[in-house]
Amino acid sequence: MHIDLDGQVALVTGSATGLGHACAEAFSRCGANVALASANLDDLAYASDRLHALGEGEIFALEVDVRDPANVRAFVEETVEHYGGIDHLVTGPRPLEPEAFLAVSDEDWFRAFDRSLMSVVWTVREAYPALEASDHGTVVNVTSPAIPALAGELAVATSFRRAVEGLTQHQARAFAPDVRVNSVVPGPHEVADLESLLAELVDADAFETMEDAWTAMLAGSALETPGDPLQFGTVVAFLASEHAGFVTGATLPVTGGAPLQ
Repeated sequence: MHIDLDGQVALVTGSATGLGHACAEAFSRCGANVALASANLDDLAYASDRLHALGEGEIFALEVDVRDPANVRAFVEETVEHYGGIDHLVTGPRPLEPEAFLAVSDEDWFRAFDRSLMSVVWTVREAYPALEASDHGTVVNVTSPAIPALAGELAVATSFRRAVEGLTQHQARAFAPDVRVNSVVPGPHEVADLESLLAELVDADAFETMEDAWTAMLAGSALETPGDPLQFGTVVAFLASEHAGFVTGATLPVTGGAPLQ
């Protein structure tokens, strides 16, 4: 099956690293023109250069802090000005910050509220007029990951992941039939932020070796292997394509068969 997004425009937040970058790469490889967003200029420059070399579509990159609605508004406006519209929006995953419920301060809850939930609200709201005007309008909300071994340490991520899933279902009904909206839940994939987290856990003696840490992360996975980030991105690109034209309001787990917590 060929996913043809040639000439279409995809705006992907959190797209300089990790699974967000994998989504941007998948769209680019399918021929889409991609707008990259990240708060880190060095990561953004590297991601832009890499996709210029690998992909087929044009790349537009802008420094954006998704916790700031003014930043989000400016990014959407500049993307529309640059490309003439937006066909697909991917709200990228938030970084892993493991903390047990009783260890999370009020300040951390409010900070995560902006980063994990309101960033999705602001980005979808700003992009909606362009998506509605498109013949292909879609939104895919990439949630925080579901990793059973870290369930007790991901209080914030798990809480807002479910909020984003509920928001997705509401948006799908509110925006139909003009714009399709789905969410995707990642499991453990081979990305730098998870590797760094596992290294920290090994250093803290939570696991003896990285191999032991990965074994724990993959517990409950039917496939017993970490996911390929580009395969994850391709799933997101598929949901944006005409092949998924009858799919909206869905939450798709890409977890290797591990149950959602």
